[in-house]
Amino acid sequence: MTRVAPLPRWWMWRPGADVGAIRRAARRRRPWSRSTEWDVAVAADVRDVVHCEQFTDAAQRRRAGRLCGHFDAVRGLDPSRVALVERLLWRALVALRDSQPLREALARTENRPGLAAAIAEPTRGLAELDRRLDQFEDALRIVVEEADPELTGTALRRVAALDPL
Repeated sequence: MTRVAPLPRWWMWRPGADVGAIRRAARRRRPWSRSTEWDVAVAADVRDVVHCEQFTDAAQRRRAGRLCGHFDAVRGLDPSRVALVERLLWRALVALRDSQPLREALARTENRPGLAAAIAEPTRGLAELDRRLDQFEDALRIVVEEADPELTGTALRRVAALDPL
């Protein structure tokens, strides 16, 4: 018998989102049951939250989950820089989520004469997004792995200076 582990659940609220109002609205929709944070995240509007179930591609879901995991590890550092990194991460996760339909369409597209030119630009755009997201993720990972507090601050400044988009 093989035991299947549940997918890790993660979510990220839009910086500045009124999570309290979202929680209250979720409770009004289901007053007879107790809502968990996950229930609130799933019930929230897509403009307020990015979560794992919004990603149909497992590789992109794992990538977004790694980004959120690295960010969770740096939350206790310099608040002003962490706030900037949070805004950058939000934009990166939204771009990654919004790129899914294009990724799926390109994956289903059959290569035929004359089509290469039509898909070249979207493919280059996705490759550039992937490259910048990988660079952002690597920089976040370095902050997490750095043991020296002085070097951690320098690494966090580098992450805050990156623009994944």
